[in-house]
Amino acid sequence: MPRSGKTRRILCNDDGWIINTPHPLTPEFMWEHMVGTYVDTPIDGFLWSVGGHDTYSYETDIGERFGEGYDNLDESQQRSVDNLNYLMEHHGGPMEVIAGLCRRAGVEFFPSVRMNEHYDMPESAPQYSHFRRDNPEYLIGKGEDIPGPTLEWGIRTGLDYAVPAVRSYMASIAVELVSRWDVDGIELDYMRHPAYFRIEEGYPNRYLMTDFIAYIRQQMDEIGEAKGKDLDLIVRVPPTLRDCARVGLDVETWIREELVDIVIAGGGFIPFETPVDEFVEAAEGTSVEIYGCLEALRPNLNELSMRAAAALYHEQGVSGLYLFNYFRLPHEWKRDTLGRLVDGDALSRLDKRYEFDKRGRVRPTNQLGFSFQNAIPLTQLPTALEPTVIGPSTLLTMSIADDLEGAKAQGALGECTIGFRLENAGAGDTINVKVNGSALDANAARRSTDTWRRTVYAPNRGHDSPMETTDDLEPGTVIEWTVDTPPLQSGGNEIAVWLTETDSGRDEPLILADVRVSVTYR
Repeated sequence: MPRSGKTRRILCNDDGWIINTPHPLTPEFMWEHMVGTYVDTPIDGFLWSVGGHDTYSYETDIGERFGEGYDNLDESQQRSVDNLNYLMEHHGGPMEVIAGLCRRAGVEFFPSVRMNEHYDMPESAPQYSHFRRDNPEYLIGKGEDIPGPTLEWGIRTGLDYAVPAVRSYMASIAVELVSRWDVDGIELDYMRHPAYFRIEEGYPNRYLMTDFIAYIRQQMDEIGEAKGKDLDLIVRVPPTLRDCARVGLDVETWIREELVDIVIAGGGFIPFETPVDEFVEAAEGTSVEIYGCLEALRPNLNELSMRAAAALYHEQGVSGLYLFNYFRLPHEWKRDTLGRLVDGDALSRLDKRYEFDKRGRVRPTNQLGFSFQNAIPLTQLPTALEPTVIGPSTLLTMSIADDLEGAKAQGALGECTIGFRLENAGAGDTINVKVNGSALDANAARRSTDTWRRTVYAPNRGHDSPMETTDDLEPGTVIEWTVDTPPLQSGGNEIAVWLTETDSGRDEPLILADVRVSVTYR
């Protein structure tokens, strides 16, 4: 259990959007449209992003406030500056206001510090801090003209934590946040974004980041003692321990020495393939809690797939769930949908949709994409299907948390289906499938076109209303079977796919883009 002695069911991160709402931004508006939406929901911890790219949207005396020194801001940028100044002049500032609102809501408050944003932007942009602009020697690329697009090019403008001045500055930001305001701890978000050293220096320099964490831990303990409360240190890190260490985060040591209280495993882009159990195993015998992450922009907004991901996390032993980019959904969604995700007994017999992960927003053409690519491991899909001589075209593994065998024995299990979405499929393309060694009847397959959809945010960005969702078409040919238990089983499942007949008129590769397993109950 963390230093505070508290276990939170759900932690929810807010990216600070409200600073950019119409001026003047008032505490009442912040309550109605932000903090008040968490009342009577399973979200016990509110994490508010204090800024990005080393420019900050709160009343800091140490960091660079967004827009400082600029007289040519556009309308949106000026609105953020005006709101920050208004809150500081009339209500103390955003941090002061949010801390009070969280106490009113009965929700714990954790400011969230983005450890190294890698968004694409020109150096002249007001979001691009003077700390980076005036000190190119502090950057991973050292201000050099690095050709791209490559991984080295993608992370070149990020802060280099091998530089003592960088570690000192970022530590001062964290210490000010926990010392000046009524908070319950702090989050250091290493998934925004995961590159902190030059590629070849990440692993050997991990001791530097451990020293950084140990210093913040020491300061938090001293501050907490002076305040008469225990402060929890939360870190969000890459989705595998190996990738953490490779990029310079010795998370196993942080856990073993109890330097942190909560570890968020991954960014939520690969929830079905994140090995959360290795984090849970590393935390055995310690006070550190492990949380599983869900990311709305994966996209993962369909309740059926959220249930499946949450069930897998619970099965692996997490203490709670962490949400990223879900903050603008309405209060009823937070109360009802999330309420079903945290009730383990109820969740076990709710319909679900298991999926295969793809690397989501990893786009190796821009800085953001390369920074994610630096720390998110490869996934099983998508893959091209080609005829083979002996083995299957592809072999996949999928974990299912539901007790299918028990539910079937009790007469509670409904229909289960397995479906495959193919891109560029021709009429002559035929696949055969085995599930755990049992061949599915080709004659029983159902074939359709453009029938799968995925829930995403609708393109409404209004400031005074919750975000809405819509279903986007996932084009392609779908081949689907009803499947029994067995061969489908609880735990690990091996799915073998053979391309047995090829359409002679197809010019593009046949892509196995997605696989879904749906589980229903009576």
